[in-house]
Amino acid sequence: MAARGRRRSGLPIQSLLFLGGAVLLAGIGAFLLFSGGGEVAGGSRNEVPAGMVGVPVSTLDLPAYTEIQLEHLLDENGQLAAQYLPEDSILESTIVKPIELVGRVLAREKSALRVFREADFLPKGTRPGIVAGIPAGKRALRIDTSKVSGIIGLRQGDRFDLVATYQGNGQGASPQSIYGSSPGAGGRRARSALVADGATVVSALEDRALPGATPGTFGAIVQEMVIALGPDEIPVVTEALEIAKRIDCIPRSGLPGEGPSVDTNISATEPRRSPYEEPVVDLIEGDRRSLRFVPDPGLPAVGTGPARDGS
Repeated sequence: MAARGRRRSGLPIQSLLFLGGAVLLAGIGAFLLFSGGGEVAGGSRNEVPAGMVGVPVSTLDLPAYTEIQLEHLLDENGQLAAQYLPEDSILESTIVKPIELVGRVLAREKSALRVFREADFLPKGTRPGIVAGIPAGKRALRIDTSKVSGIIGLRQGDRFDLVATYQGNGQGASPQSIYGSSPGAGGRRARSALVADGATVVSALEDRALPGATPGTFGAIVQEMVIALGPDEIPVVTEALEIAKRIDCIPRSGLPGEGPSVDTNISATEPRRSPYEEPVVDLIEGDRRSLRFVPDPGLPAVGTGPARDGS
C-alpha cells in the first residue's frame, strides 16, 4: 500500500516537469521567432536597417468598397504585414498606424503589399458594399451593357453622358429646319435626347447568368454595369433602355477640374423632360441628316430672337 502511494505521488511531479519543459521550449521558440526568425512582408525583422519604418499593408488584393478588417493586414504567421520604407520617403498622406485602417472603406481596388493612403478611402462612416460607390444625391441602376454603345471600357469612377435616339412615327407638328432646308417627302424622322448628364460608373463589368438559360449557350451570360444617375434620370433612362433605337455613351474628361455640368435652364425642383417633349428632332432624309425644330407652344421658338411687343 505504501509503495503504491509513493508511485501515485511521483506522477504529478513528472507531469509538472514535462509541462515545464514544454513551456520552456515554447518560450525559446517564440523568442527566436520574434527576435530574428519571423518573416514579414517586405523583409525579415532582423534585416530592418536604421531609418526605415514599417508601413502596414494588406496581404490580399482587395476590391473597391471593401471594409478593412484586421485579418486583411495579417501574414500567414498571424503577424502584421508591413513594407519597410525609408522614413524620409513616406508621404504625409500615407497611413502608418494599423489602427487607422481597420473599419475604413476602400474607394478603389487595392493590390496586395501596397501601402495605404488617405485617398484610397471613402469618408469615415461610409457603409461598405456597392452603396459606398453611389455619389451623394444619386441613385444606382444596373444596366445591360449590350444596350449602350460605347460604355464597355469605362472603369469605376468614370463619368459620362447618355444620349438616346428614338425613331419618329411621322406624326405631330411639321418640322421646321434649323439650317434653312425644307424636309423632303418620305423623310424618316428620328430624335435624339440627352437622358443622363454626368452619370458615374459605380461598378464595372460583371457577368451574370440569366435565370433559366442553358449554361454555355449564346445569350446565357449578360454583361452588366452599375451606374449612378440623378433621381429624375432613372425613369428616363429605363424608358430609353426599353424603347430607344440606340443609346450612346459619351465619356467625360478625366482631367482635374472637370466637375459636373450645371443646367441653368432646369431648376433643382423641376423633373427632367421626357425625350418626346424635346423641340429638336434629328431628321434623316436618305443619306442626309439634319436637325429640325418642332414648334411647341410651351417653349420658345428656336432662332426667332427675343419677343417683341405686340407680336
